[in-house]
Amino acid sequence: MKYFLPLLFTLMTLASCTSENTTIDPTQSKVHYDLALELAQYSLYQNSLEEFDLAIKFDPSNINAYRKKGLVQFGLKQYGDAEKLFKKAISLDPKNVQAHINLGMVKYTTGDKINAKKLWEKSIDLKKDDNDSKAINNLANLYKEEKNYTKAIEYYRLASSSDPKNSMYMNNLADTLRVNGKLKEAVEVLKSSLKLNSSGMGTHYNLGMVYKDLKLNKKALDSFKKSLEVNESLFEAYYQIAQIHLIMKNQDAALKSIDKAIEFAPTNLTYQELREKIRNFQKAP
Repeated sequence: MKYFLPLLFTLMTLASCTSENTTIDPTQSKVHYDLALELAQYSLYQNSLEEFDLAIKFDPSNINAYRKKGLVQFGLKQYGDAEKLFKKAISLDPKNVQAHINLGMVKYTTGDKINAKKLWEKSIDLKKDDNDSKAINNLANLYKEEKNYTKAIEYYRLASSSDPKNSMYMNNLADTLRVNGKLKEAVEVLKSSLKLNSSGMGTHYNLGMVYKDLKLNKKALDSFKKSLEVNESLFEAYYQIAQIHLIMKNQDAALKSIDKAIEFAPTNLTYQELREKIRNFQKAP
């Protein structure tokens, strides 16, 4: 980082000196585009947006600059601006799969699930051999929300087959199998996911949920604890651990765990209700 910053500030100084009468220069556009991506990685979002603007100024046909700038603004919850940029990318390249997927995310986030679904379905049909697994996964998420688990499982399997190394898709599939009562299948999927990423926080957590449903309490505790080793602020894992300790009549451990969950989420009423329940058990003769 200490070597990056001097170069960063030098480039930013040069950028600020750019003439208003900019000529089309794809090479300069790429320089600013690459810098914008790097600035975004360091969470310097305003500077990143300025560099994307320069990339577009030097080359108004730089589709990736519009789309990536849109992603930064989407992350900043500037949904209206993000939507305009994704639409601009699509106007320049009507078969741009990722821009359609991104625009679908804006629609979904702002509550327009119908058009989000249409955009994701369209993105799948635009091109062959393009990475449309995100769109397939997003459609699966919609089906899961609708509790159409059969369709959701079908689409999560499609997403995984399109991108076999993506453990998130496998975790989504496993969780849907779990809520649909297919617990053994869920375990197998999660074990496969761990082969891809042995320290996957979500994988260990989801495995804990499956073991909990199977009433394999010790295995569930072990999996939840492993998820916390990756991220100790995963407060939902503390809540699950507290529930299991209560089932096992280990009230002191249950109280300790739910207190930890409340430490991270002090306004969560569900956690507070469980703590009260545990305290009542402790008071009982």
